[in-house]
Amino acid sequence: MADKKELHFFVLSEYEEEEKYLCDMAKKGYLFEKVTLPGIYYFKKSEPENRIYRIDFNPQKKKNRESYLQMFKDYGWEYIQDLNEFTYFCKLEDGTEDEIFSDNASRIDMLERIYHRKVMPLLVLFLCCIIPQGMRMTIGGNYADPISIAFYILWIVCIFLYIVLITRCIAGFNRLRKKYDIK
Repeated sequence: MADKKELHFFVLSEYEEEEKYLCDMAKKGYLFEKVTLPGIYYFKKSEPENRIYRIDFNPQKKKNRESYLQMFKDYGWEYIQDLNEFTYFCKLEDGTEDEIFSDNASRIDMLERIYHRKVMPLLVLFLCCIIPQGMRMTIGGNYADPISIAFYILWIVCIFLYIVLITRCIAGFNRLRKKYDIK
């Protein structure tokens, strides 16, 4: 049983912010145990520690799984968990290399994998399903009863949230690409 649970939401492009959040919690004496969807973080109470947390995107879970985890272990990283193709690692801060990427090109490569595997399907879903359904509801909707009106309002709110999340995610990826641009 976790000593502390927190609900915290990060979009796909905010993995660095998530890593910092986990490091800050360790400094407060709460060690990260696991995260479940929709962003419930479980922590174990301990002495404050300077831990470093890193998140890698690994869509090939079964392929070369053992060698993938062994590589991180060889560099001192402790495997914590996988969630939605993201793998969580940590280690005590010891003055050695605290990055899991050897260079900025590797970081950009991971961003591209996340973008193509996670963001593009969300955009396609939005363009092919959500917008046409919203237009159909707007043009041909009969909103005489309160339930129909409530569903229409709920649909508008969902579309708005979807647009905000996609925009926030794409803007985050653009910011990270500029940050790690190797030109």
